[in-house]
Amino acid sequence: MTITYRSGRGAGVPKSTQVFRSSGTWSRPSGCTAIRVQLCGGGGGGTGHSESGGAGGYSEETIDVTGTSSVSVTVGGGGGSTGYYGLGGNGGATSFGSYLSAGGGYGSNRNLQHQGGQGGAGSGGAVNFYGGMGAGHASSTGNPGNNKGSPSYFGGQHGRRHSDNQSTQGTDNVGPGSGGTGSWGPPAGSAGSTGVVIVHEYYSS
Repeated sequence: MTITYRSGRGAGVPKSTQVFRSSGTWSRPSGCTAIRVQLCGGGGGGTGHSESGGAGGYSEETIDVTGTSSVSVTVGGGGGSTGYYGLGGNGGATSFGSYLSAGGGYGSNRNLQHQGGQGGAGSGGAVNFYGGMGAGHASSTGNPGNNKGSPSYFGGQHGRRHSDNQSTQGTDNVGPGSGGTGSWGPPAGSAGSTGVVIVHEYYSS
């Protein structure tokens, strides 16, 4: 997806922005001299009894692209979900060429049994953050609000319906890189959300 701004040749204002929710190639538009890249890894998957996935890490960098024609973009997918005692799938890593990257969040139970998954880590950028950690085990008499997936840098974690154990929203109708919900009871939780790469394109005046 490409966003074009009405104006954008002034200092500090991008002319356009490209958003990648799947892997591909960024090609430098004619006249573009610098880019600001934001990216997030995929979220980890959730399991049963409120054990939710960790969020993908975040990284950000500004890059001089005057001598660059294109850069390979890899967007990490969300980790799959499973039932109680299982291992939620790990989210995939996201990267922008060799410039910067962000690891995916871990699936629940991956780091320690009955624990939410740990968040992924950003690397290579001027700004690098860990994703949030998912919630751990809770009994059926616990707080049902604790089974939400961990929000990423972009927020928007998964929720849970009152009447069953499925996520309220689809895995990509939430913030990029957020962790999957832990189900309320033994059935499977929800999968983590796909990561994202956002490229803001700046032009010489």
